[in-house]
Amino acid sequence: MAQDRVEAFQSTKRPDIALITNHGYAGVEIPFGGAPDTGGQNMYVNALAGALDSLGYRVTIFARGGFPHFESERMRQDPEYLSDNVRYIFVPGGGSEFIHKEDIAVALDEEVEWLDGFIRREAREKGCRPWEVYEVVNSHYWDAAVIGMRLVERWRNDIAAEAIGQMLSEAVPDEELERMRQERHWRALGESLAYHLGNLLIENEGSQATPVIQRARAAASKWVALSGSKDQMDVDRLVGAVASALAKTDRQRLGPLLNLAVASQALGQALLELCDDMADRVAVEFQEADCHVWTPHSLGALKEENFKDKSFEIVRPLKFCERRNHERSVCAGTRLFAATSAEIAERLMTDYRVSNGNIFYFPPCVDRDVFRKYPPEQEQPAYAYLAEISGVGVEELKAGRIVFETSRMDHTKRKDLLLEAFSHVVRERQDVYLFIGGGPEGELFQSLEALKESKPELKKRAFLTGFIPERFIGPLFSIADIYATASEMEGFGMSVIQGAAAASAVVCSDLVPFAVQYASDSAYIVPAGEVYDFARAILELLENSEDRAERVNRLVEITKEFDWKCQTGKFLDYLRGWGISVAPGRSER
Repeated sequence: MAQDRVEAFQSTKRPDIALITNHGYAGVEIPFGGAPDTGGQNMYVNALAGALDSLGYRVTIFARGGFPHFESERMRQDPEYLSDNVRYIFVPGGGSEFIHKEDIAVALDEEVEWLDGFIRREAREKGCRPWEVYEVVNSHYWDAAVIGMRLVERWRNDIAAEAIGQMLSEAVPDEELERMRQERHWRALGESLAYHLGNLLIENEGSQATPVIQRARAAASKWVALSGSKDQMDVDRLVGAVASALAKTDRQRLGPLLNLAVASQALGQALLELCDDMADRVAVEFQEADCHVWTPHSLGALKEENFKDKSFEIVRPLKFCERRNHERSVCAGTRLFAATSAEIAERLMTDYRVSNGNIFYFPPCVDRDVFRKYPPEQEQPAYAYLAEISGVGVEELKAGRIVFETSRMDHTKRKDLLLEAFSHVVRERQDVYLFIGGGPEGELFQSLEALKESKPELKKRAFLTGFIPERFIGPLFSIADIYATASEMEGFGMSVIQGAAAASAVVCSDLVPFAVQYASDSAYIVPAGEVYDFARAILELLENSEDRAERVNRLVEITKEFDWKCQTGKFLDYLRGWGISVAPGRSER
């Protein structure tokens, strides 16, 4: 089967799209609700890839590799296939150990280098330029965005090196031009094309002791003569630009090095204005190379606000200052964005100065093959799974009420608060059970176990499932009477929308954007961190079956608006409107 998918992927003639999701345990088999830094974003990326597949595209998902799969000795290094048209490529960098997302910056340089080389090999096979391999490069979260942005920078370095080589092919020695090409990324040619163009000319004329204006005149004269121009006015124009720039500087204070930089920038800019055809071509190619779109999923600006009242002991590991600076850099170097919530779109505009027109609203959608109301016979394995974990019989579980939560094992999910709230619920009702998913069984898991054991009333009523096998996820949402989350750090709230689609009533904190924005009168929303409010909300829903049913019906209707294939098609149309040449999908091979 694996080899069949390799051959199927290689043989397809579909247009290619790349997705980058860099931290956590992204992959074909997501350890949902179990692995650190792994959860809603990974499900979003896989679902988006599936929608692109259904629209006729071939998709490559790049994820960090070079370390073992979750709770496995098998290394994340060989390609894996989500379908015949969707593959995972694992990008090494940062060593052979798992790295938490707050510390992932140490891996990015190596990942950019490796991924750029991988795409260049694909470009050679296709007979195209690197930026033409993929119609779109869509990054997810800030770490992947840095990779996407740096790829664009490297591709623009290629364009700049080619343009400089053509413009200076006779005016500068071949060995200097070759050194420029070899050092194009180190020099960041694409970010300072005019400077490097002028600098190469001036540096090759006279010694450093010669006044820079004289070197600039000699360089301009040589370039004009070699270009075939006999117009002395071109020399005067070039030298005049340099003289004007130098006149605006304090040459005595700046010294020779900075005067050379000023002169180089001025001469190079004047050359580009003189060769307007070349300048226009470079501008067009720079635009073509920028096929990167960033989907933040969350922003440090939002998360830091959620933690404004927390102690430094809690906040310090989240590295908000570092994260904000990465995000500012990405926003400055990226032109198109996809926001998964209104709050993210707002902060992109207000905190990072992104124009509203450059943001496409693309909230998480629902895979209705997975998250739906299941018939009783398809729910039976999920009941058996819970019975095995809890020791409570299947029939007893069916006769009772189930409260469910599953997410990554993280302090921000506030699973401890759910246990605290549920300890009040069980004092009022004898027929309700709480199942909390998530792993691995590390320090946080053990602290939750200790909390549970410290409350005798929770015995045989509340259970920590650990990692939940994927085959049970959909049916577990379906059998839950209430999906509850006290999370204080959500980009959108994918688990909540999944619960809603599966006809579970929802109790959540007021920091879950989906519920606040779309389901304020259908979900039961309570202030974050309030134990008694959560307990009261769960009890009220359990005791008022009519209200619960009405809320569930409204929630199911709301989620019908969130269809992956429809939203993905609109996303691609939006990108086309901005000049990214996304070819129509092709289903045939």
